[in-house]
Order: sequence, then C-alpha cells, then structure tokens
Amino acid sequence: MKHVLKVLGRLVLLVVVLALVLGGWLFWRARASMPAWDGTINAPGLTGEVTVKRDEWGVPHIYAKNEVDVYFALGYCQAQDRLFQMELMRRLAQGQLSEILGPFVVPEIDAIARSFRLLPKAREYQEKHMGKYPEIQAVAEAYCAGINYFVDTGELPVEFSILGIPPRHYDPADCLSVAAILPISFSDGMREDSLQGMLHQKFPDKDLFPYFPGYLREDAPVTVMETIAEAQQMLVALMNPEAPAAAGAEGAAEEAQPEAEAETPAPEAAAQGLMNLLAPFDTYADALGFHMGSNSWVISGSKTASGKPILANDPHIAFFNPGIWYEAHLKAEGLNLYGFHLPLIPMTLIGHNEHHGWALTMFANDDVDLFAEEFDPNDPTRVKYKGEWTDARVDEETIKVRFGSDRTCTIRTTPHGPVITDLLRALLGYEGPDVSLSWVWQHMEYTDQSGFYKMARATSLEEFEEGVSLITSPGLNVSYADVDGNIAWWAAGRIPQRAPHVNPKTLLDGASGKDEILGYVPFEQNPHMANPEQGYIVTGNNMSTMGPVGGMPYLQGYWQPVDRAGRIEQMLDAAGGGYTLDQMAVMQFDDQSFSAKELSTIIVQALEGADLSPQEAEARDILAAWDARHNIESVGASLFTTTSDFIYEGWMGDETGEMGLRIYHTLADSWNAYKYHLRHPELPGWDDVTTDQVETQADIVRVAFGRAVDALGRHYGPDPAGWIWGKVHTITFTHPLGYLPGFAQIFNIGPFPASGAQHMVNNMIQTGGDGVYKVVAGPSTRRLVDFSDPDNGRAVLPTGNSGHFLSKHYDDQAEMFIHGELRKTYLSDADVAAATEHTLVFKPAG
Repeated sequence: MKHVLKVLGRLVLLVVVLALVLGGWLFWRARASMPAWDGTINAPGLTGEVTVKRDEWGVPHIYAKNEVDVYFALGYCQAQDRLFQMELMRRLAQGQLSEILGPFVVPEIDAIARSFRLLPKAREYQEKHMGKYPEIQAVAEAYCAGINYFVDTGELPVEFSILGIPPRHYDPADCLSVAAILPISFSDGMREDSLQGMLHQKFPDKDLFPYFPGYLREDAPVTVMETIAEAQQMLVALMNPEAPAAAGAEGAAEEAQPEAEAETPAPEAAAQGLMNLLAPFDTYADALGFHMGSNSWVISGSKTASGKPILANDPHIAFFNPGIWYEAHLKAEGLNLYGFHLPLIPMTLIGHNEHHGWALTMFANDDVDLFAEEFDPNDPTRVKYKGEWTDARVDEETIKVRFGSDRTCTIRTTPHGPVITDLLRALLGYEGPDVSLSWVWQHMEYTDQSGFYKMARATSLEEFEEGVSLITSPGLNVSYADVDGNIAWWAAGRIPQRAPHVNPKTLLDGASGKDEILGYVPFEQNPHMANPEQGYIVTGNNMSTMGPVGGMPYLQGYWQPVDRAGRIEQMLDAAGGGYTLDQMAVMQFDDQSFSAKELSTIIVQALEGADLSPQEAEARDILAAWDARHNIESVGASLFTTTSDFIYEGWMGDETGEMGLRIYHTLADSWNAYKYHLRHPELPGWDDVTTDQVETQADIVRVAFGRAVDALGRHYGPDPAGWIWGKVHTITFTHPLGYLPGFAQIFNIGPFPASGAQHMVNNMIQTGGDGVYKVVAGPSTRRLVDFSDPDNGRAVLPTGNSGHFLSKHYDDQAEMFIHGELRKTYLSDADVAAATEHTLVFKPAG
C-alpha cells in the first residue's frame, strides 16, 4: 500500500511539474508574440510614410498621404491584433478547419462550407469583375499585402503555436470568401421553411397560420415607415381583400399563410428529411455566429439638444472572443473615417467622419429559397429545370484532415444553387429527395464592396445613396445622418419578385419553372425615407412597410417581432425632444420588455383558482408585481422567462418534437405566435395532441408555472427572493481555445451577470432552459454620434480591440459593456494626439 501511495504521489508531482512547465511555456510564448506598437518598420510597396497612433483603447489611428498606404497599414495592424481570428474565419468560410483541428469537424463544418462553394465563387468574381473596380482592387491588394508582411516578419499569435497552424499568405479572394459569409445569414429561412414543410405534412388538416403569423396578427404592427394607425389600416385592408383600400392586395394575406399554398407542396420525405439535416447546418450557422437582430435610430436636429442629428446603432451578433468588430481610424487625402471592420473585410461596414455617419441592421427580407429538385434517375448529373433536362455542375472537393485520412465530397450545383443533400447522404445516410439552396448573392454580381467604399467617401446625401444602391445581399437597413441636418434610411439589397402563387417560406418546385424568381425590385422602389416629419427613423429588424413594394402587395421576409422597435419608439415619444447622447446611451441599455407585462398578467390570471404551494403562491405574487424589466436584481424576469419556456414546451412541443421545438424557438415567428396564443386562449393550438383529453390554456400555463418554480428552486434555493436574473442569465466571452480543458481560465472572459434579454432593446439573446440561461449573442458594439460634434463619438466593444490574452486591450471594455457604459472615439488630429499611447511608423523599404 505504501508503495502504491508513493507511486501515486510521484505521478501527481509529475503532473504538477508538467502543468507548470506547459503553463510557463504558454505565457512565455504569449509574451513573445505580443505585437510591437512602437518603433519604425521599413516595408516594401509603400509610396510614402505611414504613422499609426494607438490610443488608450488600443485603437489604431492610421495616417498616410494616400489610401492605398492606409490600407496596407490597416491589414498589418489587424494581423498584429487579430491574425488568429482572421485565420479561423478564412478556414471556416473555405471549409479548411479540419486541416488544423482534425477529423471531428469534417461532417458538420468543412463539408457544409464546401457545399456553398464560397471560395470558387470568390475567385470567379475576382477574375471576371474586379477589373471593373480598380480602386477596390488596389485597396484589397494593399490590405492583403499588409497582412502578409506581418505574417512574414512578425511574431505569430500563441494560438498558432498551440494548434500548430502553418502561416499562409492572404489574397483578395480570401477576403471575398469571408465577406460571402454575410449573405449566408439564411438560418431563419432554412429553419422556418423546412419546419413549416414538416408540420404541413405531419398535420395536413391543421391550420398552421397561428404558428407562423408574421405581423398579420399583431394588434399594434410597428413598421419602419408607417405609424401604428397607418399600419393597422393597411393590415385590415390586406386581410380583407374586398375592402376598397385593398386594391392590389388580393391574395397577399393568403400568400403570407403557409397552409394556403397548394401549388408548391413540400414532399413529405423532403420535409421530414430537412428536419434531420438542420442539426449539422445549425452547427455551421452557430460557428458563423451571425444572429438576427440589431437596433438603429437616427434623430433629426429638431428633436436633439444640440440642434444636429444623432445616430445610434448596436448591431446584434454572436459573442466571440475576441469580438467580431475591429475598430480603426483611417486618414488620407479625401478620407477621414472612424470605422468598425469585420476580420478579413477591408471595407468599413459601419462608421462616421466629420460629415456623416451610418448604421446597419439586418433588413430580414426573404432572399433565400429552398428548391425540391428532380434529378434524372438514370443520370444523377442531369436535373430538370423549367421542364427541361439540364446538366448540373459537378465538383469534387478534397478535405485535408489532420490526424486522419483525407475526405472527398461531391458537390452538385443546379441552376438554383448547390445541392445541400449530397453531403448529408455521404456523411449521415440521408435518404430524402434532393434539395438545393438558392440565395441572391450567388446569382448577382457582388457590388457591396464598391457600395461601402462610396458610402464612406460620399459628400452628400445623394452620393451616399448611390453607394447604398450597390448593396446586393444580404439585405440591410442603412440609416444615415449628417452635419447638414439630414436623416435617412434605406432598405438596401435586391428584393426578389415572385409570382403571386409562390409561398417562399416552404419548399419550392425546382423542376417545372413555375416557382422561379421573376426578377428583382429596382432599387428606387425599395422602401426608404428621408427627413420624415416625425423627426426620427427607427429600425429593429422589424417589417419595413405594410404597403406594397415593387408591385408585390406584401413584402415577404423574416421580420423580427415589433418589440424592440416598439420600445425604442415608445421611449422616444415619451421624451418628446431635447435628446442627448446620455439619454441615447440609457436607451441602448434599456431592459424593459415591450410585451412582457401584458403576457405575465395573462399568466397570472391563468393561475387563478389553482392549488398552489406556499412557494408557488409567493412566486405568483412576485410575477404579478413585476415591472417587465430584466435588470440583474429582477426575480420577475427569471420567473417569466422560465415559465414561458415551459409554456412553449407544453403548447408547441407536441407538434414539433424536441428538435423541432428547439428550432422553432430560434425563429422570429415563435415570439409572434406565443403572444398571439397567450392573447387568445380559445385557439385550438393549446390542446396537447399526444393526450386523449383536450387541454386548455390554463392547463398548460399551470403545469409550466409549477415546473418553472421547481427548476428555479433546484438551482438557486427554496427562497424565491434569491432567484434573481443575474444568477439565472449570465455571459462568458469564450475564446475558441476556451472550450478545451485547462484553457478556459486563461482565455475566457467572465462569467458576468447579464441584464437585458431577447426581444429587449438590450438584446442579450440567451440559450438554455430549465432556469439556466447563457447569453450567446447581443450588441456587438454600442455606438453613438452627435453631428454637432462628430469628433467625439461614443462606443464600446464587448471585450476589447486586441486578440492577445496578455494585452490590456483584451478585456479592458468588458466591465463597461456589461454596465452599459461607453467611451469616447477620437476623430480630430488634436484629440488623437492627446490620446496617443503608442506610435508605429512605416517607411517605404529601399
């Protein structure tokens, strides 16, 4: 026994020594890889000297005589701070993660990425179209040259050493392939289309409209363009085609209802099969990290304290560590731009200068379709298209796998797009019919880079609009404000025009040609506004307009619920005017639900007469007194959210099953349907179809409330006063290596108690259930600009501008972000000089 204990003691000592050695190596290597932010660098290809001044937040302010040199330095600086993130984004877009992470990612990540053929499409575009845009080509090449110079001469991040990642050069096609990830923000379309098809086949006689109502069952539809009263009148006309005001709208209400579509049925096997496909595609979507949601508003100077417009924006994206945005200030002749960049995309996607600024949210228009394809049973390379047999494109893709054998996958592409079922046949044994994925980006010339380039350099509202008109896919709400007093908004992107019978939210007929897109709405007919009488424009991914667009009586899309936009307008109207940046910062952090007070009251009323335990009775009283706020001390928020999740399970889970319910929960329509059902206890959807009795709303609510109280008690103790939202709802900013044992404490930031929730203005989107919620997405930045003083905007990142865990800028903004605070952004030379902490000078080599 003593011998065994001695051996065990030595083993423990050896493990401790090894851990110390490895930990020491890790910190030594990390320290060695910290970028040099001071000094002089002689770099080839520059035409003149470039100066990079880093402020106290690690933001580079890049000064040069011409913009090509500026973008060289931008590429270098991003590589200094974010090269590992850039490498992962490139590999994710191109299906090359297996080369560094091994065989377990092949089925769910790389093969799916290959099926989209983003890199081949990017190279094709680079060869065929970039020559028409020499200024974009020059900028992209200079940006990549800056990255590559760092790869060749700088210290690679510690993650490259840990994972054994070989350094590689970057080219503009790499940038394009990563940019193409944005148009694949199709998750809502793919999920909703396939789920509707499955439910339609499973319950052919069931009215599905109450489960996917869009805005057609909203009591107060909040659109971007109309007042609520105007939108209500349009909605009445839309739902009552016989009314005189409904001219041109006949059939639109039916078009919006999936059960009304008879001419484009979803084959049963395809619908069922697609449900089984969603798990791996969801994994890829989660890896991309783009989640629907964002807020923006612009306010006219007539309603601000300064007399000039104010711009506010907080785009909602999955939380990464490091965060998705990289801040930089670019200055050259004709360019003075403070902006936010996505890794490997050189163009500033949101930004401002001394003249104007702009904000982005997702437009959420329906520009993605799923087609049920008919292949020749005797020749799998021939597909029926518009009634004729047509050759499909066939490509073989080899996936190189670290620690494993290479994999080969065959990708067929029809005139609609890539066949997404082939790889699932090979990897998962899928047996359903073929389905192809079609989205606008793959059928249009990608002019978005030119659009953002022009938007940044515009000198007037009209010039800025020219840039907006070049945005193709995904659809974006672009809000604008300038020093001349203008505010404006455009629903940007190409809007497909479809035949009246087509319901684009289910599987379409790929063989006959009758479901094909007929064309695209001309940009000048897209929804837009400039300097409206009401003095503000609000977008929260809500529906742009209840009116007709481009000859179509009803604009199809996956509109987020009215709650965020409605709450923003509610706060703006309550204040009346005299708005300041301080007020706007409070609004961005607002955690009061637009709908939850009404819904929680219905829940409490449904508990009347129920036999409640003392603990349940106390919890009911807390919920009854709740103010619908989701601050970290709120118990009502915990009770409402947990109860609502169990109501979903009892109300909808019997139809969808466990996987379908998880998918349904992610859809915008699920919240619309939940509100509609709670407001209407008489709806048949409350009945549990798996039981013999007929359940009522009260039955479902009472069971759900009891389960919620039980779950919160199990996790947080028997006293309901301790069930505060900050314990239930937390956030950790997780680094890719933070998922590995032993690395979480080194690379992750958090956990923090998190206020806000899904459908709040502070849209902290959570996953989980049973009383435990983890925030996975939310404001990827909060930013404000008052155009009376554009030199001093305000912003905050969720973590910091650096991707190096030993840098002070790795997490120096996390506490600020959690508490709703913002910091200044610097645009003027004097402010930048005063804030400078590091200076790096590039000089032309030779």
